[in-house]
Amino acid sequence: MTMKKKLAAALAAAGLATGISLAGTGTARADVNPPAGQWKGIANLHLNGNGNLLCFEDPGGSTANGAQSQLGHCHPYNSDGALQRWLFIQPVDSNGQGMTEEGNKVYYLYNVAAQRCLGVTATRVGQPLILTDCVANNTTVALWELRPTGGGPALLDFQLALWLFNDWCIAANVADDIVPNGLGLAGCNANDARQLWDLW
Repeated sequence: MTMKKKLAAALAAAGLATGISLAGTGTARADVNPPAGQWKGIANLHLNGNGNLLCFEDPGGSTANGAQSQLGHCHPYNSDGALQRWLFIQPVDSNGQGMTEEGNKVYYLYNVAAQRCLGVTATRVGQPLILTDCVANNTTVALWELRPTGGGPALLDFQLALWLFNDWCIAANVADDIVPNGLGLAGCNANDARQLWDLW
């Protein structure tokens, strides 16, 4: 089975291929192991100088291929929060095992509103993150290593490093809780608060 077919099967199992709406359960909390088939918000708990909590989002709920993602006020559990709901889908390798990088799990980050995955088209500082087809190919990379750092209020901070180019991590463009705040690539640095994320 190809990676594309495996992703389609995973989405179908999660109820997305048939348009079934997923809902988060319980209260908002951080969890370093994303639950299979259940969406989570992705928040930065460190950039809060103005008292704002920022989450990854699909601005305006766009379904366009290439739409740039950003950080916005966290509200994934609200009725209009689908643009901030992300599924962590772990693809499998040729042996049927979940893909990993140096012991860390590798994921597609699938946005529920856009029905697309988070990806990039180049590796350079500040390269914007886009919503794209959930396939790694010659022009788009859409796989991310969840790299725990052991920091943060609940010791569950993590970085999201670009798979196979693991010197590049997702970072807020501005080290502040302004809205909107762009998302781009930066050289991985576990001491950079712009790169530290928690599941919400």
